[in-house]
Amino acid sequence: MKFLRLFCILFIASLSSCTNSASDTLIARNQLGLLTEHTSILELSSILVKDSIPKIEDPSQLKRISEIEVFNQEGRISLIIEPKYSNDTTATINEIQILDPKYKTKKGVNIDSTFKSIYENYKITNIQNTINSVIISISEIGAYLVIDKKHLPSELRFDSELKIEANQIPDDAPLKYFWLKFDKSES
Repeated sequence: MKFLRLFCILFIASLSSCTNSASDTLIARNQLGLLTEHTSILELSSILVKDSIPKIEDPSQLKRISEIEVFNQEGRISLIIEPKYSNDTTATINEIQILDPKYKTKKGVNIDSTFKSIYENYKITNIQNTINSVIISISEIGAYLVIDKKHLPSELRFDSELKIEANQIPDDAPLKYFWLKFDKSES
């Protein structure tokens, strides 16, 4: 009987740890894991406890910080967080560049995804043609994804005035950047 009770406790604990780890890495609208649009920059160290973050001890430093690099346990940069500029300790997150594939949407899209997985899982709100890249906006999750134009057909690479449609982007085009924009007005 004691063995069965111990087994049940361990089983429930393992389920809850799986749930926690998935929620720690979930990309959603105004959310990255436990970070939300209300998260103060000064709270980052207490929320991202498994990662290495430069300590901000003096709130006046926030005026000089344009981005905060978050390092994973292997010592690689996993996130770059850009704060909203504020003169007090309530400065919150503006945008996060996601560099680590462990961060995924509910539909499995991450920095290692290809264009095919994006258009199969999300409605593309806008495609912007720039000099070297194509920027894909997905309002559903508040993200914009960048694909290097070197992955596009040659007739699309050199004219930044052309309107690029989703069906012109190759399925296997990889993401160059994955940005999550936090917007308080949308929550």
